[in-house]
Amino acid sequence: MKLAPECRDCLLNKVRQQSQLVEKDRSRVEKIVSDCLEVYDCESEKTLAAAVVSGAVHRKNYAELGTEDLYREIKIRDNKTAEEVVKKVSPKLKTIHDWITASVIGNAIDYGVTGHDVAKNFTEFFDQMFEKGLALDDSDKFLKLTKNVVLFTDNCGEAVFDKYLCRALRENGSWVTVVVKDKPMLNDLTLVEAHEINFEDYCDNLYSGGGGMQLGTHPQFFSPEVKKAVEDSTLIIAKGLANYESLTEYNLNKPTAYLMMVKCHAVGRVVGTEKGNLIAVLK
Repeated sequence: MKLAPECRDCLLNKVRQQSQLVEKDRSRVEKIVSDCLEVYDCESEKTLAAAVVSGAVHRKNYAELGTEDLYREIKIRDNKTAEEVVKKVSPKLKTIHDWITASVIGNAIDYGVTGHDVAKNFTEFFDQMFEKGLALDDSDKFLKLTKNVVLFTDNCGEAVFDKYLCRALRENGSWVTVVVKDKPMLNDLTLVEAHEINFEDYCDNLYSGGGGMQLGTHPQFFSPEVKKAVEDSTLIIAKGLANYESLTEYNLNKPTAYLMMVKCHAVGRVVGTEKGNLIAVLK
């Protein structure tokens, strides 16, 4: 996915917001925003790939703040909350399609998009969105391709729903490889949090995507194990906006199901639906 006109302001507002989590000096915050703006302008002259430019800006932001994992405590909290929500809603989740929908709803646990807020009562939010269902739904097509699945994860909290989707896929005969982020980026799942929620018990392989701090997923950083898993796969499942932004810039030569909530109008224009809708589309 390419940068949209509104991406610049959205990203810089997010830099300001997350800088204020650490830095209380307003002039220092504005200096960080200014430095990140320079990175944005420089990188966007080289490429319009949204995930590449945004990733460079976030790496600069983290470096300026002197932190390696800005969202660590939030990630722990959200994984715990998500487990509690799953316990409450799981009786209504009977099919793989139900778990796909639940996994997409989980993508709402995201702090990387300006103007998107995470629901305070996520159980109530879940019930509302589950009733609403998927606005775009290609699951009838990609569920025929699930013999060998590679799932690229996105956020913590969301990942709890993902692991139960993986369990449902395996119970249906799928071989499931899960790939998480290599280093902390926003509230994305890394191997640290994956092991904390025992994700390895719900899949057949668990790897990191490589490349250090990256926004989204970038095949040039894959380890031999991840490359082999992708080559052998019958279906890629990519969770969340950053994976959509990044993987649509590459050709994996594999059918890819993008599961996410549409959190901004720019993405809505590209995928063909409104902000706030849930989608599971096959590309």
